Amino acid sequence: MIIDCHGHYTTAPKALETWRNQQIAGIKDPAVMPKVADLKISDDELRESIETNQLRLMRERGSDLTLFSPRASFMAHHIGDFNVSSTWAAICNELCYRVSQLFPDHFVPVAMLPQSPAWTLPPASPSWRSASRNTATSAST
Repeated sequence: MIIDCHGHYTTAPKALETWRNQQIAGIKDPAVMPKVADLKISDDELRESIETNQLRLMRERGSDLTLFSPRASFMAHHIGDFNVSSTWAAICNELCYRVSQLFPDHFVPVAMLPQSPAWTLPPASPSWRSASRNTATSAST
């Protein structure tokens, strides 16, 4: 089995880019900020975007499976605040998940994490720090 361990959804339907552009415009003018429900992409549109592009190329190249994440150039973590980034990440991740459900033998979804310049990770809980220390100690012995 040949696995592509770093694939991106570069052929997503145009509606995704249109929605993102409206979201970016909504940062300056909240009156035009789109709702998640405003984005409509059918399973047929997803199938077409994959079958005529990425799946076709996988077959031509003899690849069996792709670990499939959102389009890298669309991530744009520097745009907006954490709410903008987390909404965008959720939408992109959902599309990758849907593709994996439509083509389960060919795509495994990989998520993008929401990031924002002004947002930092909250402090780790004591139980997480303990588990991390235990894992690090076990790995070093």
